[in-house]
Amino acid sequence: GHIGCSLAESAEGRGYEAWLRKFGDASSSPSSSDKKALHVVYINTSLETKATSASILPTITCTSSNVLQTILQASAQMGPDRLQICYGPDTYMGENLKSLLDAVLSHDESWTDSRIRDELHPLHTRESLRHLRDNLHVYPHGNCIVHHMFGNSVVETVSDKYADAYVTAHLEVPGEMFQIALEKSMNDEGVVGSTSNILQFIERKVEEAAKDMPSSRQHPHNGS
Repeated sequence: GHIGCSLAESAEGRGYEAWLRKFGDASSSPSSSDKKALHVVYINTSLETKATSASILPTITCTSSNVLQTILQASAQMGPDRLQICYGPDTYMGENLKSLLDAVLSHDESWTDSRIRDELHPLHTRESLRHLRDNLHVYPHGNCIVHHMFGNSVVETVSDKYADAYVTAHLEVPGEMFQIALEKSMNDEGVVGSTSNILQFIERKVEEAAKDMPSSRQHPHNGS
């Protein structure tokens, strides 16, 4: 049934079906027998959307916590140069995933093949991530009205008044806000990801700050 969400509703029209069929038709043509397509759909969609999508393309449901590992694993299993991944309907999250891959690929000195295998996925390298990035297709017309409110005014406020602050961003926020947190994350001054990723970052920073405090401030006592 319908779940009453602007993001979910964007996947319930014929436009979303047509977008999926474009990749389904391409992957089933004789000329592209070595190419496969997979639909990764955000969990905040209706059962009807998931069922309809699965009738068009093989479909996997994801959350913000596992979407990155889902596309990394699928790409590794099927072959990053062969698998076309269609992500939807959340345009912000899909584009932010592409930005995340771009950030890793643009930092070739710090994000080596070894680090990618250790921190992202044991079967990936810079070359395979580049194939994944090029073969990741994002539905262009799916946005949540609430997340859309985090636009330019919020970005300007954060940039102008909180330049020295830690910045965290969920995968669903608009790209401008995500970019600030993504840039900060490269120096461990922010984090991008799911709610649990953000909470873990905050907990770690609080623990680090507590360790740096003088013992007299950590354990206050009343004088006699």
